[in-house]
Order: sequence, then C-alpha cells, then structure tokens
Amino acid sequence: MFIFGNKKQAKAKRHKQRTAGEYEQMGRDLEAMYLNINPNKATFYKAAFLRGVLGGVGGVIGATVIIALLLWLLSLFNDVPLIGGFVDAIRRTIESGPSTQ
Repeated sequence: MFIFGNKKQAKAKRHKQRTAGEYEQMGRDLEAMYLNINPNKATFYKAAFLRGVLGGVGGVIGATVIIALLLWLLSLFNDVPLIGGFVDAIRRTIESGPSTQ
C-alpha cells in the first residue's frame, strides 16, 4: 500500500533496467535450453502433434460427460410444473434422433 509517493517510481525501483547485453544472454540461454530439451525437430513436432490430438480427445470426452450430467440433472425436473414441459420437449427431441430430410 502506498500512502506517499508515486506507484510508477516504486515499480521502477523494484525492477532493474536490463541492458542489451543481458537480453542477448537471456536469448542465448533460452536457445540452449530449447536445444537441450528438444534436440530433434521431428521429435518435437511429433510430441506437439500428439499433445494436440490428446487435448482434442480430452475436450470431447469432457464435454460429453458434462452434457450427459446436465441431461441427467434435467431429467430429475420432469415433474416440476414450470419447467417440466420444457424438459420433456428436450428429452423427446434427443430421443427422436437426427431427422433426415
């Protein structure tokens, strides 16, 4: 909490101004870390592809579980006077399946 003084001045004091040489060194360090972790581009691309596929599959499975739970929860309210008809209409639509035209 700042009672007196300027917040920008306090922030500038906390963060050291970096020189161009320090940024160059950080860049070399990041490049070295990348090359140590992923020495082969083919391995890197395979891992990235697999991570994307698994993320997509996980999203689909997660969405399916959430929708199933939501539909189950709505089925509990079939006899409620105000929303019972709405829930029954949703259930009939789902049970009828896709219509072919």
